[in-house]
Amino acid sequence: MVSAGLAYTFDCGLGGIGAVSFGITFSRLLEESPRWLVQKGRIEEARRILIKIRKIDRLYSEDFEKDLDEVLRIEAEKEEDAENDKKYTFIHLCCTWKMLGQTMTFLVGFICSSMTMYALLFNMEKLSGSIYWNGAIIGATRWIINITVSLADYKLQWFGRKMSVTLSTVITLICLAGIIVFLKSAIGASVLSIGTNLIISMCAQLFLSKYLIVNELYPTAVRNLAMSAVSTMCRVGAMFSPQLFYLSDIADWIPYAVLIGFQLLDLLIFSSFIPETKGVHLENHLPPKHEKIFGKSN
Repeated sequence: MVSAGLAYTFDCGLGGIGAVSFGITFSRLLEESPRWLVQKGRIEEARRILIKIRKIDRLYSEDFEKDLDEVLRIEAEKEEDAENDKKYTFIHLCCTWKMLGQTMTFLVGFICSSMTMYALLFNMEKLSGSIYWNGAIIGATRWIINITVSLADYKLQWFGRKMSVTLSTVITLICLAGIIVFLKSAIGASVLSIGTNLIISMCAQLFLSKYLIVNELYPTAVRNLAMSAVSTMCRVGAMFSPQLFYLSDIADWIPYAVLIGFQLLDLLIFSSFIPETKGVHLENHLPPKHEKIFGKSN
């Protein structure tokens, strides 16, 4: 805030110089985080700063130093043990041919779903009616679909995660095709509003079901890595999705045809490479070394 105030007050670039000088000056008065110091093995520095903080808060006592030494010893041991643990990277998500196919399927699928949902969200000004009412309708529709799918998954043994993804994708395809067919008709505006609301709600369900499958499919050792990878792909899709509707300058139906292509690709590869994970035992470890194509040394 102070830097912003300096930049606003001074003109001709002097504000930037003042802000940088201010930041450099005051950064020298700041201490490193005790947690970071412990992670780097600088225990004495961490101890000094924690005692300093305690004194500033007027809560210092001699007993505190004894308890602090014990806590720091335990934390140092934990950090030492953590350094000896195996480090997993993205390459371990592709360490077998089977996992490679599944990982690529999820990465492509999350981009397709993200492109579809966010492209339509960023184009909501084309819908008839108030954007606020449309937002409320989308929220209500999403809630109804999520609850319905949850109940079906709980009550019906045959209704699993793969069925949820397949149904959501098929309904999305039908809605996109309907929008293209009726786009120039007398009911085109109504079909566009209903179809867009339903597609966005279905894509929200796609995300939930796919995230659940990722959690159930990957071993514990790389589960967080898998979630990070697919979440990154969601951001990639959201980043490029606003550009899609520039294709409507050529023809209004082209963006929706492109989205149909994305959804067909997603459905095809998902059906081919991803198994049903409902009721499946969760794996804790990566496949044995003889099955790996990457990361054999681990």
